[in-house]
Amino acid sequence: MCIRDSWYDLSIDNEDARDNLTLAFLQNYSGPGFREELDRALDLARELDQSYEEAYKNGETTTRQECQTLQAATFVEDWLDESAAEGQYPVVSVRRAEGGGPRDAGEIYGRAELYTCIPSQVTADLFGDLHAGVLMSATLRPFDVTEDVLGLAEPETLAYGPQFPEERRRTYAVDGPALFASKRDDMGVQSTVAGALEDAARFTPGNTLAFFPSYAEAERYHQRVDTDGAMYLDRPGTSAKELRERFTDDDGAMLFTSLWGTLAEGVSFDGDDARTVAVVGVPYPHLDDRMDAVQEAYDAEFGEDEAVASRGGSSTRNDDEGAGWRYAVEIPTVRKTRQALGRVVRSPEDFGARILLDRRYTERSEVEMSDYSVRGTFPPEERREMVDVDPGKLKFALLNFYQDVDGYDGEPPRP
Repeated sequence: MCIRDSWYDLSIDNEDARDNLTLAFLQNYSGPGFREELDRALDLARELDQSYEEAYKNGETTTRQECQTLQAATFVEDWLDESAAEGQYPVVSVRRAEGGGPRDAGEIYGRAELYTCIPSQVTADLFGDLHAGVLMSATLRPFDVTEDVLGLAEPETLAYGPQFPEERRRTYAVDGPALFASKRDDMGVQSTVAGALEDAARFTPGNTLAFFPSYAEAERYHQRVDTDGAMYLDRPGTSAKELRERFTDDDGAMLFTSLWGTLAEGVSFDGDDARTVAVVGVPYPHLDDRMDAVQEAYDAEFGEDEAVASRGGSSTRNDDEGAGWRYAVEIPTVRKTRQALGRVVRSPEDFGARILLDRRYTERSEVEMSDYSVRGTFPPEERREMVDVDPGKLKFALLNFYQDVDGYDGEPPRP
């Protein structure tokens, strides 16, 4: 294993026993009793914490000092009591000190984390203590999943459709290759995707945003796509704020970034800042042991309810992957995709095009590859606006749309 300066998870969980960290501790412990020693540590920590509280109240310190001994002892107690509970995933992570190369013999840091797989185990009590609360977001649906995930009890729900004029926007589902991980190195697939992105950039009267499943894919197409305008590449660990400013100051430029980065939500690209946004592929997150644990927790908690929903015709999937996949992977991915699409068309006067570049978004996919189609996970009014188009016809679709909204200054580009 190559330890770098970012945290790397070590799998310690066991299906039929306590986690390996706890087992190693118990096997090597030789004291009078770890429970008794933990109780004494907690008593001492509470005394220290109380002394910090009194020092702050008496004006002896200008800030209230946190008792790290209490935090550590409480965490150890929670770990021993809850690490084997359903919905909890014990994990150990390691990283090398910043500045140390992969072959450097510098210090290695470790941390133990008790990861709560289902948010409702934390949030249900918080919402239960409120007299009332309002949750607002453009991507809360499907409401039943949000209710389950957060532990909300019989909330009132309300959904608004898109608030801006429909004629000022277009959403194209491009019937190009389904960009499964196994297909991404295929040169024919890359050529089709790159061609569609080149057409998007050329026929957009302004800047174009392109979101990819990862930074690596963004870099791949940054190297492959050939446009007349400037091309900007977002990289992990670099200032997204500075990159955004340089991009929005340009005209006819294209920005390549990861959908799981910082530019896919909470950032507006108003007016001329960006006219077209493209989501390339279905950007599922990296599936690791932690994500597997989350899927298993959702399957255990909601699997039976999901099976009933599927028989009732309200499930968004036709395969047998169940609640774990739907709750932990598919719906969060489509939420991120919808957030990325919302970076453009930010006011009633604004206009822009949104492109979903993957066959799994098309209406055709619901019939021909239903096990993989994600179109049904979008809200009904958003599905209604999706226009299926072949990759070679995308340029004509964009040309017609931007001409209809008088988007071009002067003569439009020729196909």
